[in-house]
Amino acid sequence: MSDADAFEEGHVSYPGHDASFDRFFRENKDTLLRYLVAQTRTVYDADEILMRAALRVYQRWAYIEASGNAMGLVRTIVYGFLVDHYRQQARAAGREILADDVQPYITDGGSVDELLKQRGYDELYDAMATLERTAPVQARCIRMYYLEGLTIADIAQRTGSTAAAVRANLHKGRRHLQRLLRPTRKEGDQ
Repeated sequence: MSDADAFEEGHVSYPGHDASFDRFFRENKDTLLRYLVAQTRTVYDADEILMRAALRVYQRWAYIEASGNAMGLVRTIVYGFLVDHYRQQARAAGREILADDVQPYITDGGSVDELLKQRGYDELYDAMATLERTAPVQARCIRMYYLEGLTIADIAQRTGSTAAAVRANLHKGRRHLQRLLRPTRKEGDQ
């Protein structure tokens, strides 16, 4: 039985590309999981989405690996499963939720564990939602830099701007978030 026959029958084992897929997934799992936790705000949903997407990536690994932009295609597949997740939730709830309306969530970088510590902070979520509405370019740069772990050069390439503009948007976005997260003084407070 050839790899093509196994694929058509629904099998998921392709010994010819197991090693390269395993290496790719080990190197990029944390980045993808951080992105999904930021979007879903639950580690359980993020893990479920990532595992379903990983199976699809594995089934199409020969094509993805040959493409020259494996991470780009994997991100597209992961995003598709994220959208499917919200569609399933919307059907279950009896209403439509657009994936673009789900506001991202930020941390000041680090591991998935650090991000998970932040998941209950509604103030941070609200501040990021406000930043998305008022300064979407700054929010997008912050999300790509801190959550997706992209470099300034990568962000510049993806957004079609310069590295200096990305640095400026990161700086302004952080300042904006700091203002939004500072406790406000009420009249009479000292």
